Amino acid sequence: QGARWGEEEQQQEQEQQEQQQQKKRNSP
Repeated sequence: QGARWGEEEQQQEQEQQEQQQQKKRNSP
């Protein structure tokens, strides 16, 4: 469970990073 939970956390972090990048792209 520990390793699996870590993987899920990494995925969430990647999604957050992608969202932040998209916001930066949309903003002038």
